Amino acid sequence: MAWFDDLSQDFRYAARSLRRSSAFVPAVVVSIGLGIGAGTAVYSIADTVFLRPLPYSQPDRLTWVGARFPKQHIEFLGSPDYVAWRRDNRAFENLAATQISGGGTMLLNGENAVEVHNVRVSANFLKTFGLRPAMGRDFTVGEELPTGPRAVLLTDHFWKVHYHGDARIVGKSIRLDGVAYAVVGVLPPSFVFPSDIQLDVLTTLPVSPTASWRDQSAGVWVVYGRLKPGVTMAEARADLQRLFDRSKANMPGLFRPGSQLIFEPLEKHRVGDARVLLAVLIGAVTCLLLIASANVSNLLLARWSARAGELAIRAAIGASRTRLAGELLTEAALLTILGSACGALLAFGVLRGFVRYAANELPRMSEVAFDGRVFAIGLLLAFFTTLVFGGLPALHAGRLNLLTALQQSARSSLAGGARMARRALVVAEVGLCLTLLCGAALLLETLWHLRNDRLGFEPEHVLNILIPVKGTKLETGNRDALVADLLEFIRHTPGTEYAAQTECTPLTTGTMQQTFARADRPSPEAFHPGDSIYVCGTRAGYDGAAGLRVLRGRFFTEKDFDQPNTLAVINETAARTYFGGEDAVGKQILGMPVSQGSRVRDGWKTVVGVVSDSKNVGLDAAPGPQAYFNGITYPAATQLQFIVRSVGDQKALESALRSRLRTLDAELMANFVPLNETISTMSGGPRFNAILVGSFALIALLMAVVGVYGVLAFGVTQRTREIGVRLALGGTRARVFGLVLREGMWEVAIGVGSGAAAVFAMTRFLKALLYGVSATDPLTFISVAVGLVLAAGAAISIPARRAARVDPMVALRHE
Repeated sequence: MAWFDDLSQDFRYAARSLRRSSAFVPAVVVSIGLGIGAGTAVYSIADTVFLRPLPYSQPDRLTWVGARFPKQHIEFLGSPDYVAWRRDNRAFENLAATQISGGGTMLLNGENAVEVHNVRVSANFLKTFGLRPAMGRDFTVGEELPTGPRAVLLTDHFWKVHYHGDARIVGKSIRLDGVAYAVVGVLPPSFVFPSDIQLDVLTTLPVSPTASWRDQSAGVWVVYGRLKPGVTMAEARADLQRLFDRSKANMPGLFRPGSQLIFEPLEKHRVGDARVLLAVLIGAVTCLLLIASANVSNLLLARWSARAGELAIRAAIGASRTRLAGELLTEAALLTILGSACGALLAFGVLRGFVRYAANELPRMSEVAFDGRVFAIGLLLAFFTTLVFGGLPALHAGRLNLLTALQQSARSSLAGGARMARRALVVAEVGLCLTLLCGAALLLETLWHLRNDRLGFEPEHVLNILIPVKGTKLETGNRDALVADLLEFIRHTPGTEYAAQTECTPLTTGTMQQTFARADRPSPEAFHPGDSIYVCGTRAGYDGAAGLRVLRGRFFTEKDFDQPNTLAVINETAARTYFGGEDAVGKQILGMPVSQGSRVRDGWKTVVGVVSDSKNVGLDAAPGPQAYFNGITYPAATQLQFIVRSVGDQKALESALRSRLRTLDAELMANFVPLNETISTMSGGPRFNAILVGSFALIALLMAVVGVYGVLAFGVTQRTREIGVRLALGGTRARVFGLVLREGMWEVAIGVGSGAAAVFAMTRFLKALLYGVSATDPLTFISVAVGLVLAAGAAISIPARRAARVDPMVALRHE
């Protein structure tokens, strides 16, 4: 067929033509690939998070239900309220509960004990989400009772890894934390938990029908609801408000002024604060996409201008406009195909990186996959750019006058429209690049402040050791004696400088938060929102291991543990908040009735010291008030915790302790977490933001610099004869250099000026992601602008120097 032969010929001609353009082709292909690849990855994530329905039956009927309390950073519902609301509501088909922390760990007992990630749920959890096990059955109502049989559901991945996909495991028992659990089923491979956590198994919450705040049998849970068919959100909210008001009337001490009902669609709640980060990422990749388009357009316009004479000659000797258009459009299509192939590979790679490194920063990352629709949109944009700017000469070639084209070629000057278009694209590139660079600079400053602002302690060579004890000898034996033995072993291991048993680290707050009270003043009401303090039980040596400085008084000694939980050491913030200018040492705090045999003592703790603050509530927050007690406040904890400061190789300590644990109980294991690793994890979100936006910004900078260089270099080539005339008529090389430099810097200056407005518009989206730096920090903006101008100036100086070195005699004979 003639048309197929013409097409094949056009593709062969385009391939030969592009093969001769060793610099042009890579620049276009890389620009298209970066734009499509980054755009596809980010827009695929945005589509999953914002647009794709949740992977459950009728997800529009699923809701988040809870209460928000003053001074609390989480939303939850108490188990007494959950039981009452589940029983008495009129709007919900089901209300399901899960544990407040989202997940925990249990010990899968056996010869080689391993930790498994577990979430406790009410028996109606799967039913609420419209799910069924792939094998076996769901939980029964009796299995959620505190005295009911223990049952477990395995995830598909856990079943395949630990039980090799053996269907006979259903109906058998496995030991978790030393207790037998009946395996009642296996979840389907498509199962997705409604929050982003690591999950291996599901077990049941102990839902007591008689749970009460007054008898301390209550727990705090996360609650999900499924609306009855036909019930609107407004009707459901009114029904929940009725129940919330009743709960407040029953327990006014808990539901203080400022407490509020939280009720919203689950899909909206899942996105949460990620809207800000996603908006920033979408903005960043859009800037990158526009810069890539501008770069491709500039390169194609330059190629068009360089080939104007050739096209005019071919048109003059008989080539039809259709034939020329076919060849040029085929060349543009070939460039798009090559760029799109690179973009597809980049998109797959970027998405894999997102899923791996952004799992804790963005919701629903486990559902993210390459989105063909988004890729098709990017492909259409690339085709549009290349076909428009690559095909323009074909539309113009038939109208070119041969003599005019040759005269323009001889004068080596661009047509005014093309020149203005290319300069406008350079201005746009510089403006967009400034926006990205400023955003990246602010996020990098945030990361620097998080990692380098005063932590209050030295994290180097500090190791946090966690030992699960459920179902092991450390739970069933003489726990105190075994723990003391382990602590002595750690302290005498070579390389250990300080070691202590503890319930917290310098980065955490401990097991509980109490209402602060002083023995010399009236005690505040329980749950008082303004007077609270974090409590952590420790043993002697904690101050040395944690690297805290004793500012007044002293820290605990071993003798203090003969009478545990009678002394306290507080941090600077607690001393400043609750004692002002007074000396806290010697005061009595945090008393409560404590049963001790047949008598009752007041339980007040005497303050014996004040220590330095540490960042105990997050790297981006001021330290909270904290008290350390001379004893373990929660002796029934499911894991032991030690903190160790070493002076040698920590691997030697890890190996020695593992061997020691195996001699005590073959099922004992330990997790070793360096504090530097914890800090790195805590700063993972800001680091992810900074690296991602910074990567986009560096690519944008490279593209913008290449764009500026390309415009000026091509302009110098086209103006060779003009430059030669200037030099022949007495112009100096310095003046020629200055002329080219000024022209380029004007374009850069206009781009910086136009980008400034976009920068200030962008910063309002960044405020929620910043710490230690203002969203409108002028020093950052000025520094970035100066850096961009210098980088562009360096690029401009190359063609400017080339222009200044032009030989007038060679230039006058040019073409």
